[in-house]
Amino acid sequence: MSGRKFLVAMPHGPARRYADVGAVLTHAAEHARNRLLHSCEAISWVASLALQWRKPYVPVFSLEGAEVQDATASGGEQAAHVLVGQLLIDGKAPWALARGTELKVAWLARFMVTSAVPVTFNTADSAAEKSGLKEAFLSACARAWRDATAGQRDLTPIYESFLRDADRAFRSAEFAKADRQVLATTKGDERASDERLVEKIILRAFRVHGVTAREANRIFPMNAKRAT
Repeated sequence: MSGRKFLVAMPHGPARRYADVGAVLTHAAEHARNRLLHSCEAISWVASLALQWRKPYVPVFSLEGAEVQDATASGGEQAAHVLVGQLLIDGKAPWALARGTELKVAWLARFMVTSAVPVTFNTADSAAEKSGLKEAFLSACARAWRDATAGQRDLTPIYESFLRDADRAFRSAEFAKADRQVLATTKGDERASDERLVEKIILRAFRVHGVTAREANRIFPMNAKRAT
């Protein structure tokens, strides 16, 4: 994790211990749920931020690797960012556009959040991100902005599309891991084959996250007050 920046150095605490494989898969599903709900929260905040936009054009949305994180992990775990990357709006971090110190700090905090997870979870996260999860989040943020400026206040359709794209990314990453597992087996690389198998199973567990668009809209509706 070298190269990461810390505003305050804080440890996540002792590494989690699992009683059995079922506990690992349950944690994997919970981890995916946590990441997706954090993404939905960020999407709702983007929609609220759009309400204060006064420039005569739609800004450009992009993602880059997050640098600042809230904590470190130990004991074989890694501190994985909960959001898929650092969102930029016209090349600026969202907190640069927010009004007031409280909102700026809140925005910064959202992109700092990490979870202490096994290395395999972090590897599976990266695979899903490369298979479309980043694009899904970016697309949802851009759509939330457009819809908000057009007067749309219901985020349910955006969440539906985002969650559908996220599931597609999980499936695509899982299938890619399966292909790599077969290739490793063909080459006689048992260690690599076993690693790809575990990552494939974790990605499949991610799909049991249970998040729904209706739930996300109930927890994270558009909030006009957040724009001021």
